[in-house]
Amino acid sequence: MRKNKKRELYLVAFVLLALYFSLFETIIPKPFPWMKLGLANLATIIVLVKFDKKMAFEVLFLRIFIQGMMIGTLFTPGFFISLISGIISTGTMCILYDLKKHLSLVAISIFSAITHNIVQLIVVYFLLFRNIDIMGRSILIFVIIFLGMGVASGGVVGVIASKLKLRKVKKLK
Repeated sequence: MRKNKKRELYLVAFVLLALYFSLFETIIPKPFPWMKLGLANLATIIVLVKFDKKMAFEVLFLRIFIQGMMIGTLFTPGFFISLISGIISTGTMCILYDLKKHLSLVAISIFSAITHNIVQLIVVYFLLFRNIDIMGRSILIFVIIFLGMGVASGGVVGVIASKLKLRKVKKLK
């Protein structure tokens, strides 16, 4: 099989895996309806480790666009929040993965999840809540809980990824 064809098959498989994880997350009880555990990021981490940064971003973009089309949120505020935070957190993941000699996949996943949540909060603030005082006690408590849940879910995704004993696949370009 040609290398490009093989690469495309892997790409489709991991996009589908990310979409399935994202769909699975919708049936898990959550404290807030819009909050997700980030299981779809497991596919991104696997692709980053087994293939390369480019394919990790391709999985991210395709998952977000296909998911937006499937659930009818394409080009809505939720879509842009997901897209912007996904790009920045995947970029963080890629940069930290270059330091893999010093960081575990769990640490990389946790830092990526925290980055994702911080960027989400910033984008939500600028898109929807610019006129709200963010220094209120209830807002700060929410932010702390939100970031804490990000650390926990990033840790879970990182542990799962590290347990998979991932190895690099030969170049598919």
